[in-house]
Amino acid sequence: MKNAHQRRKAALVVGIVAAGMASLSGTVFAQDATKGTVNIVGFSGVFADNYQKFIIDAFKAQHPGIEVNYQQSKNSAETLALLTLQRAEPKVDVALIDVSVAIKANKEELFTKLDPAKVPNLAEQPEWARIDGDRAIAFSQDNLAILYNTDAVKEPPTSWTDLTDPKYKGKIAAKLSDTRGVILLPILTKLKGGDYKTSVDPAIDFLKQVAPSVSTFEPAPDCYAVVQSGEVDLSICWNGRAQYLHDTQGGKIGVALPKEGSIGQTNTIGLVEGSANRQAAELFVNYALSAEAQATFAEKSFYGPVNSKVSLSEPVAARIYGSKEAQAAQSSLDWSFVADKYSAWIQRINREVIAAN
Repeated sequence: MKNAHQRRKAALVVGIVAAGMASLSGTVFAQDATKGTVNIVGFSGVFADNYQKFIIDAFKAQHPGIEVNYQQSKNSAETLALLTLQRAEPKVDVALIDVSVAIKANKEELFTKLDPAKVPNLAEQPEWARIDGDRAIAFSQDNLAILYNTDAVKEPPTSWTDLTDPKYKGKIAAKLSDTRGVILLPILTKLKGGDYKTSVDPAIDFLKQVAPSVSTFEPAPDCYAVVQSGEVDLSICWNGRAQYLHDTQGGKIGVALPKEGSIGQTNTIGLVEGSANRQAAELFVNYALSAEAQATFAEKSFYGPVNSKVSLSEPVAARIYGSKEAQAAQSSLDWSFVADKYSAWIQRINREVIAAN
């Protein structure tokens, strides 16, 4: 009886293993059977390097039959121009683009509606992230922060109001004629007790106080390098790249996330209308929206995740959003409203702040 029992048990184990091997074989076969190409256009520099390393390479490990090409774009406006130029015969399949520009692209019908059956990770994104009927999906957020040179600044700034401190006169770099300036206006308006939907006059008045201390409104080659080199003490720039550069470039760049909080610049991913590689592109978009991908990008690149299943450790959350006080003060924007105001706000910054100084 004992031998018979053992034989039955052995047969059961063999059956389970065989079934498992068949299942595994089926999975590998499915991966190998999906072949194609995905052409992506997206953000440049450190973002591009890290996106390749932590997202694209991980995707290719799961889908070895799919070739992924990443084209760097100077900014989202340039990406929009490229998509518009290629409208009749798209060469790009997937675009990573600022949310305000994505809304403009959707008005021009440059992105197609994603199919939840083909992109099941859509279900893990919060409602606010599923923009214009799933034609652009938020996948990460990056906060505006104050960067400082750790050699020159021994008492890091803790507030946006520190930008007006006379000790920084001539020692600030501030690229304000783009999305950085657009996001800064609601932050500073809130700081002054206003509502950006009513008027951004309080923010413009604040920037007029900061402007005399700005040595350059066009930091070259970028807002990180001028802090790293010590050309300036402070710079208004993006948190994620600065945190990564702090860790990889000797700690010369410090990052201050003001106690009044910031606003997340939302990055979106969209499938281009008329993509010639739709099946492969849908697989990539689905992976990019996964909790696995977004958690990795948060931990390695300090971009805020959007997927509702991602839970950050306290040390990582503090480097993305700041102190508990700053996290509580974190704001969001009505991006449709901001998209309509974007050009007008940039014009005001150029005319009333930059040109006046």
